[in-house]
Amino acid sequence: MKSAVIISHLFMYDSICIGDIVIDATAGNGHDTVFMAECVGKEGVVIAIDKQEGAIQSTKNLLLEHDIQHVNCMVADHSEMEIVLQPFIQRVSCICFNLGYLPGSSDRSIITNTQSTIKALDACLTLLQYRGAISVIAYRGHEHGLEEALAVEDWMRKLPTHEWHVTRTEPINQSASAPIVYFAEKKADYSLIRNCSVKRNNASFLSADTFTEIRIPSSMSSLSTISPAAYILGKIFMAS
Repeated sequence: MKSAVIISHLFMYDSICIGDIVIDATAGNGHDTVFMAECVGKEGVVIAIDKQEGAIQSTKNLLLEHDIQHVNCMVADHSEMEIVLQPFIQRVSCICFNLGYLPGSSDRSIITNTQSTIKALDACLTLLQYRGAISVIAYRGHEHGLEEALAVEDWMRKLPTHEWHVTRTEPINQSASAPIVYFAEKKADYSLIRNCSVKRNNASFLSADTFTEIRIPSSMSSLSTISPAAYILGKIFMAS
């Protein structure tokens, strides 16, 4: 069975283009951050947020391992996104959340909570562009996890049907506490829809050290080497 993370990445892959601005709202150990960085290419910008300094350091370490430079990491609660990311209002193509506690942490008392998560989702409505998307993985197995998952689902259900497509993906023959993937994407005029997979056909897997300033993407350039599609498909077959 494909993991919730792989399913989330499959959804996001079709919504992110080279040169986009994207946000990992719960950086954790950096795996979603790296995935998003590979999708936007070196012409794009990734903003990784986490309220734990240890999580941000883990993310920076993983970025260095992958020689990725176009990521700005910041210690902040995702509920503060609308304040700290005002320059990016209506410019972000995708925002992802992986809720719960930091994987591998010995202190599982530090978790996302319903109030801050819903405030962060509200901020997404301001930050996203005309065809933006939101990916949320919610975990029901820890204390208050079910409450948070139900709040996320209630928020998603209330999105206007004429403006949004919303999907919920979960296993139906596994534990009742299995993670749920919620994916919401703005509807758009089909004449404006971007074919991101074509634009990524020649995307590179980037190099250099992490940097500390948010920068605006420059115009697209011709890149080479392997595309993120191979990365995703490889993960799928390995997980099968």
